[in-house]
Amino acid sequence: MLHKSDSKEIIKVGLILFAITAIAALVLALMNSVTAPIIQANEEEKQQLAMQKVLPEATSFDAENLRTDSMDAIVTAVYKAENAGYAVMVSPNGYGGAISMAVGVDRTGTVTGVDIISQSETAGLGSNCTKDEFKNQFIGKTAGVGVSKSGAKENEIDAISSATITSKAVATGVNAAIDAAEQLEKGGN
Repeated sequence: MLHKSDSKEIIKVGLILFAITAIAALVLALMNSVTAPIIQANEEEKQQLAMQKVLPEATSFDAENLRTDSMDAIVTAVYKAENAGYAVMVSPNGYGGAISMAVGVDRTGTVTGVDIISQSETAGLGSNCTKDEFKNQFIGKTAGVGVSKSGAKENEIDAISSATITSKAVATGVNAAIDAAEQLEKGGN
């Protein structure tokens, strides 16, 4: 049976815990409001750098996102560079989750570059998708890029050893980017 003093003690401890939790939540909310714009600016800068990297011939990009509902769902944004083609942001699912990447596609539907912006693939295996020797395989490829485990042929790339899921995810992103750029180039939505 609880005594009156025990009940008061429980209420007192409960109020103290509530106060601590409320203060912690307030501090976290304040920190979020301070850091959110900085994080957003950093993400935009990373995207701009990736766009320039995958479409090096571009002098500037239109600010408008040209993505349409008819494009593959993994296409998150498409930006046009009048003189060079399109920088397409895609986010295919790999083994460890979404792989955020930029793909440059020229006006003829040919890949000019691939840059992995963020990924959470297995260290030492799927994370090798960030290496230039893997990404550079896509340069010059056109629609229907395939993945090979044993010697890539004409429009294929060599899979990362022990990371076929990641390799296929990146190829899926590249193919979606090519399709999106071709839709826009043909004037279709």
